[in-house]
Amino acid sequence: MAPTRRSLAALRPAAAGVAAFAILAIEACAGRKPAPAPPEHPPAEATPTPRPGAELPIPPAPPATGEETVTLTGVVTYRQRSALTPEAVVQVDLRDVSRADADAPPLARQIIERPGQVPIAFSLSCAKAAIEPGHAYAVSARITDRGQLQFVTDTRVPVLSGGLPGPIEIVVVPVR
Repeated sequence: MAPTRRSLAALRPAAAGVAAFAILAIEACAGRKPAPAPPEHPPAEATPTPRPGAELPIPPAPPATGEETVTLTGVVTYRQRSALTPEAVVQVDLRDVSRADADAPPLARQIIERPGQVPIAFSLSCAKAAIEPGHAYAVSARITDRGQLQFVTDTRVPVLSGGLPGPIEIVVVPVR
């Protein structure tokens, strides 16, 4: 007896279930946990992934406290073809790097939870009085995922020399 369209249509849901089971079995045999199912509705705070060539949204600067501030904006990105998980956290710091022998505390820091995918927009603000003439300043970034460091800045990204720069690009590299 030849299969009919109706009998083939009845087999499709069963075939999908068998395929899903086969994928789970292969993942288990490889010693890996299967990827979690994507949420039905993305979290309200999730940053949408921009289309290539599209303008990136810049996070709002912190509210003014009555003193003059310096604001630096830019993006954090990486070259690897991998996606961040919803548990990823991005940290961007502005530091005075004038003294090579001292690890200066950050002048500004932004922590971005659930950043979405790269490029990830950031905005750092600090008091203008904290910026000393003749000093060198740099921004850095790190990306952690489920508490594990995944990406870091491995080269100095200088800022604030010769006036306020345009948008900044911080390229992070995988931790080895």
